Amino acid sequence: MTDRIFNIGEAGIEAADERVKSMMSNIVNAQTPGFKRTDVIQRGFPLELEAANRRLETMKPKVESPYYDFKGGALVRTGSPTDIAIGGDGFFVIMAPWGDGYTRDGRFMMDREGKIVSVSGGYPLVGERGPIVLPPGSNPEISNAGEIKVNDVVVDRIKVVNVPDAKAFESVSGSVFRISDPTIKIDDLPTPTLIQGYVESSNVSSVDEMMNMVIISRLYGINVKLVQARDGNLSRAVEMGRPTQ
Repeated sequence: MTDRIFNIGEAGIEAADERVKSMMSNIVNAQTPGFKRTDVIQRGFPLELEAANRRLETMKPKVESPYYDFKGGALVRTGSPTDIAIGGDGFFVIMAPWGDGYTRDGRFMMDREGKIVSVSGGYPLVGERGPIVLPPGSNPEISNAGEIKVNDVVVDRIKVVNVPDAKAFESVSGSVFRISDPTIKIDDLPTPTLIQGYVESSNVSSVDEMMNMVIISRLYGINVKLVQARDGNLSRAVEMGRPTQ
């Protein structure tokens, strides 16, 4: 028979550990363009209390899934003609080994063949005609609507899509995502707002993450003390129950 106090303390320690891992990832990527802050979802206390009242399970915190905060980051000017920021909603589409990838990391460059690829991973940027290819050495002009011109000739238009349910996203690198459910419908964004020569910075606040880290470390300590106290009480109870010689 398992001890409920031990279970609650153990679950609290595991939940704190998962949150610390998430926060460390956020802090490390605070300067990564397009990176989206991540956290973990825990079942709320009312749900656990209801389950406990029905005697279905021990009342304890549970980590259910990661949560991605898609709030936009600040725009930073780079001056590079192949760097692009999205103003408002939407995601760039890139060709990845698993299929379509989605990102707001607008750092792109032109390879030797003239293909526009992401700086992170080297994935081709997708336009309305497929992977975008420009004449090598060209200096593209990108309109706010995503049209790419070379020498005043429209070569292609950058594909920007809208994902109606952010929960459908599965993180690949924190700034690159893929769709976990293939049945989710992805719609093209007809009127995106693109800004050439800028990139979107990470939406992570290092100060907030450090403050959260302090709070979680204290909760972790409380759960450790809970387990230690329970262990001590059980040890004393065992000693008291032993027959005297």
